[in-house]
Amino acid sequence: MIDRPVQKDTVHERLIGKTGRHFWRALEELADTEEFHRFSKREFPMMHRGGITFDRRTLLKIMAASLALSGLSACKGEEDEEALPYVQAPESVSVGVAKWFATAVTFGGYAQPILGKTFTGRPVKLEGNPDHPVSGGATDAFTQASLLGLYDPGRSQTPLHLGKPADWNAFDAEMAAKADELDKTGGERFRLLTAPFSSPTLRRQIEAMMQRWPKARWHICDPLPNTARLNATQHIFGRPLEFRPAFAAAETIVSLDDDFLGPGPRQTSYARAFADRRRLRQHMQGASRLFVAEPTPSATGAVADIHLVASHSGMDRLLRAIGARIGVKGLGDVSLADDHERQWVIGASSALQASKANALVLIGVHHGDDLQALALLINERLGSLGNTLHFSEPVNAQAPDGPRSLDVLVTDMNDGKVSTLTVIGTDPAYFAPGDLAFRDALQKVKLRVHAGLYVDETASLSHWHVPLQHDLESWSDARAVDGSVTLIQPLVRPFYAVRAAHVVLEAMMGRALSDRDLVQQTWRAAWDGEFDERWRDALYRGFVSDSAAPSLIPTILDRAVPQAAPDASSGLSLVIRPDAGVWDGTLSENAWAQETPRPLTKITWGNVILISPQLASERKLENGAEVKLTAGETSIHGPVWIMPGQEANTIAITLGYGRKLKDSIADGLGYDAYGLRRSATPWHIAGVTIEPTGKMLPVATTQLHQAIDGFDFIRTVEVEQLDRQSGPDQKQKPPSLYPDRPISDPSWGMSIDLDLCIGCNACVTACQAENNIPVVGKELVAEGRQMHWLRIDHYHEGDATAPKSYFQPVPCMHCEQAPCEMGCPVNAAVHSIDGLNLQIYNRCIGTRTCSSYCPYKVRRFNWFDFTGDDAEQIQAMRNPDVTVRSRGVMEKCTYCVQRIAEARIVADKEGRPMHDGEIVTACQQVCPTQAITFGNVADPNSGVSRLKAGLRDYSLLEEANTRPRTTYLARIEDPSLAKTEAAG
Repeated sequence: MIDRPVQKDTVHERLIGKTGRHFWRALEELADTEEFHRFSKREFPMMHRGGITFDRRTLLKIMAASLALSGLSACKGEEDEEALPYVQAPESVSVGVAKWFATAVTFGGYAQPILGKTFTGRPVKLEGNPDHPVSGGATDAFTQASLLGLYDPGRSQTPLHLGKPADWNAFDAEMAAKADELDKTGGERFRLLTAPFSSPTLRRQIEAMMQRWPKARWHICDPLPNTARLNATQHIFGRPLEFRPAFAAAETIVSLDDDFLGPGPRQTSYARAFADRRRLRQHMQGASRLFVAEPTPSATGAVADIHLVASHSGMDRLLRAIGARIGVKGLGDVSLADDHERQWVIGASSALQASKANALVLIGVHHGDDLQALALLINERLGSLGNTLHFSEPVNAQAPDGPRSLDVLVTDMNDGKVSTLTVIGTDPAYFAPGDLAFRDALQKVKLRVHAGLYVDETASLSHWHVPLQHDLESWSDARAVDGSVTLIQPLVRPFYAVRAAHVVLEAMMGRALSDRDLVQQTWRAAWDGEFDERWRDALYRGFVSDSAAPSLIPTILDRAVPQAAPDASSGLSLVIRPDAGVWDGTLSENAWAQETPRPLTKITWGNVILISPQLASERKLENGAEVKLTAGETSIHGPVWIMPGQEANTIAITLGYGRKLKDSIADGLGYDAYGLRRSATPWHIAGVTIEPTGKMLPVATTQLHQAIDGFDFIRTVEVEQLDRQSGPDQKQKPPSLYPDRPISDPSWGMSIDLDLCIGCNACVTACQAENNIPVVGKELVAEGRQMHWLRIDHYHEGDATAPKSYFQPVPCMHCEQAPCEMGCPVNAAVHSIDGLNLQIYNRCIGTRTCSSYCPYKVRRFNWFDFTGDDAEQIQAMRNPDVTVRSRGVMEKCTYCVQRIAEARIVADKEGRPMHDGEIVTACQQVCPTQAITFGNVADPNSGVSRLKAGLRDYSLLEEANTRPRTTYLARIEDPSLAKTEAAG
């Protein structure tokens, strides 16, 4: 911590009048400060005024988690012989030939369908299942990061009794005795607490347990509840239902604080459908309009056509104003005093009425039952129900006590009604809202049993802790967000003495069965005589055919318009959100998730307190200034971060940090936001206060890293310009003193569509997994020494109080006239015959000349020997197709040259040319919006060549005349929507 007074000469005082068509990455750049100019002159700028002490012990812990991806020196990795494609273990395995298994990992209780790639019995990469209707082959950053969780050496590896190592036999014996006691009392005073789940097998087991012990009760701990929507559908339709938006059918979407494109278990499917609609606009085949109003910036707001900054409480009047304009009865005349709000409502309402049944109105899950119900009535008025908005029965299991199940459990524990509590797969001592005082109530329970992946906060308070298997080493089942069932088969046998949750639950009932047997019991009963055939088919496909939840169009039973919310009190308002990296804290032990820059702030390894530029100017606060944030009688301390586009009196915080775990990479990072939460209103608190402490805290952000002053890298086109006849007949190459390189066939290139990119970071994490990219830790990230080969730049445009946002992924450009190749003194940077800019590691002597010559700043220098001490098997168990780099070499994006080589070998064996689309880079494969296209630019009919021939294609720094093979498609803007607002 740096103990010094906060500077009064803030950057915000220099922002007055700084507007215009100019793209900027940080407030310092917009204000044109000397500090920013110092940053832009450095190859890897130092982000903090004070030096950050390099903690070697912390770095070694980070490295251990990252390097363990390659294997565990004390563990033997073997394929599970029951998992398909093998019925029996093969007698030999072809070295260098990958095996693929269809399976899934779970996130938020939902299955994320994947294909697992294994080499000699060890998983090395996860890809989306292309046959699954939800993902279409894409994944999100969380799914990619789950692979590292399998190899995490910090995972719990053995049972613990009273904090000391024990064995499973002792646990089984005690649980069998406890089961006999519960049989006599019918399960009285026994409670089961689980995480949210969708597993049919786990549901069957719990139902059997409740039948055996009718006086027992089952509860769910869900730190991110969907309570309001379930309650609203109960009120409107008479039963709780899940929303199933059809974004691909929506011409106009009005989102009030609903970040449907942001992180979460539905991100892949929602982003994919939204991108499908955007493509129709690109081809002039239909409209795609997105209006967003929100108090704090989000991924959805960043890609909005029309964006409004409004307070959390303001969503009530905005939604009512829209409803009144489109004719919802009972709302009357809703007046709006703010001109910006009035113009936004007029524009949004006009677009909704123009689209009618092809329109969609959404209000975020952070808002209450009444607003959710009103949004449903608005959609009914538009005719959207059954067209752009469908419903289904809830996919995740619902606790008998309802959404406030955890509250009921805490009350029972405090009243002495619980003598035995078994917690499976969740950490309520950390997740529970602060006002529940869960830890105090837990101490009143006589026998506390915890089963989890880690020795977490709840485990440390339990009598028994038993380690659970990772999804990738388990037999199980789960439902995807559409309700379709996936059979989860293991990619590898368990590394440690761990068990599946199904097996632990059986042990609680005094029984012993394997996880595979338990899952098969479920589906034998469902499929009867067809079991063998359907079991094998489901394993091969990765999901059970025709198992998705049926789409429902329920009848509205109550059209009463909810009463308007009372006027919000003056003062500061707090909104609470999950973290885009570690989510609710379940990924806090994952080094990939920690080090991936957050989409909007580019912050890593911690959370911050987001404030508006107006509040920062008023309170004289700078980025990194420590403040005390108080809500009621509870306070937290953390660094502020000034967020362009945040509502003036709104403060935003994120969950997932403030962990206090022994030998954890998350220990000491950030603040614990759960302590401020209230069980009745978990997402919003009015009337909070902040008070600066006069100290500065280090924040590791990459927002200004690799920044280049004086250039606008983002380009836009108006939707009217998409007509080819309005574009130039032919693109002209700028003149050059160097002769053009002959283009061989094939020659590789990439096109990135900025109109589709949502900045989700899936490509960044996929690149890290594919290419053995090491984690460096908070201190080195702060010094600009992160190793990611692909970065996503986030730009703003306009006034800092309400700017537009733009995302731009930046891999290596693979220039045809590459400056790095000219500058390297040892010819380590070379050009391949098929147009790749390659790096020969064993030639590199670390002069970093190539990085100095690169105008795009896409090269990374390996300052430390992250891999030199690896055991031989650890080195072998990384992706064997990618070299593991040592200290002192430059590395960068290679267009996944290993995948190119693999496809070329296959084509040569089959005596044919490579087909268009046969080579898919890691970043391309994972992208949920398919914003990245890769292929042969020498073939004019290839997909990438057709995109590069379009009007929107452009290169970064065209004036540098490096002729990059990576080019971009400009983002599309619709000025007619702004004109509608102005006319209003």
